Amino acid sequence: MLYWVAEQVSSLFSNYMVYRGYCTKKGCTEVCRCPTNWLKAWGNNQPLDIEALFYTTGTEISVFTLNQAHELEGWQRWLWQEVFHEDFELMQEIDAEFWQQLEQEATRKQALKRLPQQLVVFTLLDLPPIQLQFLRRLGQYIDVFILHYNPSQEYWADSVDPVWKKRYDLRVKERFISKNPQATDADIKKFFEDFTLHFNAEVRESRHPLLTRFGKQARDHFSLLSSLSSGEEGQWVDAFVDEFPDNLLGKLQSDILYLAEPQKHRYPLNATDDSIQIHVCHSSLRQLEVLKDQLTYWLSQNSKDQQRRPSDVLVLVPNLKELEPLIRSVFAVAPKYGISSTDSNIFQAANRERQGHLPIKIAGVAQLDASNAWRAVLERIQLVRGRFTLQEFSDWLNLTATQQCYGLDVNRSERMLVLLAAAGFKRGLDARHLQYSLSRHDEDFRFTFKFALDRLALGIAIPDHTIFNETLSFAQVQPSDFELIAKLIEIYQDFDRRRDWLLCHELGERVVVESWLQRLNEDIAEFEQQGVTALKPVREIIHKQIRMLTLANFYSEQEEQNLRGICLPLAYLIEEINTALDAQIEQAEPTGQITFSQIGQIRPLPYRLVVMLNLDSGTFPSRSQRLPFDLMDILRPQLGDRSRLEDDQGAFLDALLLAQENLWLFYNGFDVNDGEVREPSSTLQEFVQHLALIVASEQPDEVIDQKISLNGIEVPRQLQQLYHVHHLQPFDPAGFATEKLIRYQDQWFNVAQHLLQARGQRQPWANIPYPLNTENIKVLHSQQWIQDVIFPARLYLKTLGVENLSSSESTAQHEPLILDGLGRYAIRDFLYQQNSVREPQILMHQLPVGKVARSTWQISLAEQETLKARLQRYAPEVTPVTQQMWKVSAELHMQINTPQAGMTNWVSMEPSSARAKRRAKVWLEYLLWLAYLNQSEETSRKLQRVVVFSDQTVICVGVCSAEARKLLDPWFKAWQYGQSQPLVLPAALILSVAEKGKKHEWTENEAGQKVINNFDALLKDWNETHQYSSFSATENEAVRLHRDWQFILQEQDATALLEHCCKTFSYELYAPIFEYQRVETT
Repeated sequence: MLYWVAEQVSSLFSNYMVYRGYCTKKGCTEVCRCPTNWLKAWGNNQPLDIEALFYTTGTEISVFTLNQAHELEGWQRWLWQEVFHEDFELMQEIDAEFWQQLEQEATRKQALKRLPQQLVVFTLLDLPPIQLQFLRRLGQYIDVFILHYNPSQEYWADSVDPVWKKRYDLRVKERFISKNPQATDADIKKFFEDFTLHFNAEVRESRHPLLTRFGKQARDHFSLLSSLSSGEEGQWVDAFVDEFPDNLLGKLQSDILYLAEPQKHRYPLNATDDSIQIHVCHSSLRQLEVLKDQLTYWLSQNSKDQQRRPSDVLVLVPNLKELEPLIRSVFAVAPKYGISSTDSNIFQAANRERQGHLPIKIAGVAQLDASNAWRAVLERIQLVRGRFTLQEFSDWLNLTATQQCYGLDVNRSERMLVLLAAAGFKRGLDARHLQYSLSRHDEDFRFTFKFALDRLALGIAIPDHTIFNETLSFAQVQPSDFELIAKLIEIYQDFDRRRDWLLCHELGERVVVESWLQRLNEDIAEFEQQGVTALKPVREIIHKQIRMLTLANFYSEQEEQNLRGICLPLAYLIEEINTALDAQIEQAEPTGQITFSQIGQIRPLPYRLVVMLNLDSGTFPSRSQRLPFDLMDILRPQLGDRSRLEDDQGAFLDALLLAQENLWLFYNGFDVNDGEVREPSSTLQEFVQHLALIVASEQPDEVIDQKISLNGIEVPRQLQQLYHVHHLQPFDPAGFATEKLIRYQDQWFNVAQHLLQARGQRQPWANIPYPLNTENIKVLHSQQWIQDVIFPARLYLKTLGVENLSSSESTAQHEPLILDGLGRYAIRDFLYQQNSVREPQILMHQLPVGKVARSTWQISLAEQETLKARLQRYAPEVTPVTQQMWKVSAELHMQINTPQAGMTNWVSMEPSSARAKRRAKVWLEYLLWLAYLNQSEETSRKLQRVVVFSDQTVICVGVCSAEARKLLDPWFKAWQYGQSQPLVLPAALILSVAEKGKKHEWTENEAGQKVINNFDALLKDWNETHQYSSFSATENEAVRLHRDWQFILQEQDATALLEHCCKTFSYELYAPIFEYQRVETT
């Protein structure tokens, strides 16, 4: 907080030095009473006359405001006198010495040799009087050219704002009435006429309301410069262009130049006049989309005499930094790679997009590549002060500058992240880093970057899942990963070296500012040595800071030790560099392309087309935060003071006057969420009111202009041709139907065309059987076949060659505190695969952190022992299996798993629970085994398939080989059916009743079909939404909201399809399961 206050006070006093540190009267003695010379009074510890510095024209001052001003003046006077006054006097002495060198004949000649022969001030964004005084004085010795843009060629320095004039006149009448309560209306009128006659009425007139309303800043500049017009100090040259196009824009510019008072409804608007356009949109993104279309058309309207170029266009935005990502997105260049010319439609679309590219440049902001490169440098310092999660590290690693610095590319970076995630990296750099956020008694530092890196490094030497020297090796390391792991080690060392840089002040380590700047400079040099060129602006800022510090030390030798010993936290230096980088917005210059710039930050130069975006209420004029505790905001302004409101209004006026051919004004006239009408900026409203005043109307004598509604926007009838109301979506067919809106046959046109051509109900895409390719011999793997038939949606999509990608799940950012069901299953599965595991260290990459790890390990071991004990009821160990090839038919062969020859019981153990689809899998394995053996009825009926699940044991017995083959026939028919059209019959749904210890009953209907008796209950489960469950319905194969079922059954009757498949297949497929499969509980 202290450093923030220091920064604000420093900016505040810098502003005072420019606007409140000079004398306006040449005859002032040692005691200066000028209202612009606060610093002189403060230096002498003299308080300001606060009451005299407020408005004195009848404006009431609240007690709170008066007390606030006194308090601010008191502590600022003390602070200035104690800290800044002495330095300010030294600065003034330097100025006095400068002028002394020029005024003395003995030194003047030598001093002039060090000055340029002439000084040119090209256009003015601001003009503090103290700077004008300096230029006037300097003009006595060298040629000074001030090229200033003046909106009018007439004298208008004393013209007033019409709104202010009305308020002032009202206060005059109120004061007269208060003193003469018995005065009649005639008395008041006579008094006001006499008052106006004797109060210099001519110069108090507004003359042209747009100029005096929006040009207050320009008026002040003109008033200051008009003191030079006498010719005593130099030459005053008027160079006004008095040729204007014959359109509405030219009419406005001409009236302001000649200061012609507007005449009501006297200008006839030509039906083809498009010099001023007002575009109404729903959002900033939509404004940019519309602007791109409009610019493409405008630039295409060339003639031999007048060529339109991108450099002729200026686009002004009140919130450029917020809009920058959208600008880069809408005006992005289509990629030139990654599209094959054989993909004709895509290739042609991309080619059209490249041909329609508009060259743009955003002036006054740090380039995106520079910001990202600086972020790559900074985050090696800053990430360690946060959680240092895998996601944060991934974002940093995928920065272009990072990859260039470490010699990586996208594929190598992706592989590094996969390795780290698989090795267990969740958050934290290492144990030392975690200690900052964990309890002092917490000594479990797994799941850090160092933990995963140690596993990967050990995996190079020991590519097996084993413990060595208390480190768990990673088994999936490939030889191609060796170099990547070495890069990760290098990256870890870079983070480790910088881990305490932001904490040095808290650790008691004093690091001087110069040392911090050198360290940052070395980091930038490291990136630049690897070819990163985007860091040049940052390097220049740091070098400037180093030069300033060096010069300060050189010229203040008596305080050298103090200056060189200044210690500041690195965070404040970084913030200062970021501020300087962002401050480039104040140095906007024309770019030679279509220039985007912040309103009021680019020099007032003429452009053939000027565009202003986001002229919304609350956005323009800017609501940027003012400097805190600024006395200049409270007290009466002086000539030459800057105002954010007046700056923006002046920039609007400049845009109006400097547009040579066209002026386009954009605003959001509708709320993007509810479509409600929104009013534009007050500045735009006043501008529209002025246009409505001067443009000829069908009823010129009416007091209030008639208005019409354009899609809900109320506009003056005579101005309706200026308005262009755009639709919410770029692909709205109505947007292409009108000739007034300029649109192109781009990708949005194609979408709109499809929407327009749609007739009736949309047809489902999977409503006809899919033709299957016939093969002489087809070989299937039994496990894949089983997965397909128990979840037919997977079978159908696989046959079509469609992969329905799920939304990628983000990697867990937290180390596990407890294990969920999936985590417990992973532990049980590992123990099942590794039968002899007895130490928990082998599972350190999966067990939760803290003391829970030990209890979780013990519970998992107990569960494993329980499973083994249950297994002993059926066999001493799991039955070993082998693979066999079964010839189902002449065209179909299947590779199946079977127990070794001679085994009568096939016993397995699974760490998962006995859910419905797993029971179906066990059943099909049993049938395939029997069918392959093809033994006698007596022998085959005794064969058992036993699977010991974590919660139940499933046993299949009682079917002979011949019956097994018959029972498999419906499954093969369903498999054939499910490849050509959706088979809506998931095992997870049909066998869900078995999980509850129930079973289905079938009855035969009139058509001879077997119908499930409790179909309504089945339908209820099928339509389950899981609204109040933590389990997502999109992942539940038993419901129609599963992502695959949604994709396949879109625009189809899912209930009818389920009912049809149940009648056709359910009895033959699932009824035998309820008969021959039984369950034994634990």
